[in-house]
Amino acid sequence: MKTCPKCGAQVADDAGFCTVCGFNFGAAAAGAAPQGAPQGAPQGAPQPQYQQPQYQAAPSHPLYAPVNPCDKLLGIVAVMCGFIGVIIAYFGGDVNGQRSDYLRFYANEGLVLALFALIGIIPFIGWIWSIFNTVCMIIAIVNACKGETKPVLFYGTLRIIK
Repeated sequence: MKTCPKCGAQVADDAGFCTVCGFNFGAAAAGAAPQGAPQGAPQGAPQPQYQQPQYQAAPSHPLYAPVNPCDKLLGIVAVMCGFIGVIIAYFGGDVNGQRSDYLRFYANEGLVLALFALIGIIPFIGWIWSIFNTVCMIIAIVNACKGETKPVLFYGTLRIIK
């Protein structure tokens, strides 16, 4: 074992370079260090240094935008109360002449759920559809409670209220 003159690390006798700092034993033994450079100075181009990747800030997405608690309540009312809940949510969330995108989303979701609930009138097939529609309504209520605007299956893709 020999000792690196640059960093003092122990390396194998037949090693051409130091495994810690990269010191070239062959160039040092031949005296090939360039004029004016100290013995053991790195030769050639400097090794690129590792740089920590720069991450961008997470983009603001309406799915995770903070929601007013009153808007959450109106979103739940829009999904639970059918046509009347949609009217309350759509016009009740009007602040300074602007409607919340969150309430517009849940007013649309409540309206689509209410329209598809009318299929429940049909015997047997409509009853099964009503169970499916109720499950979708519960999912929409949970999403509204969380303050998220996740579409529930195909209900969220249908746009009636823009």
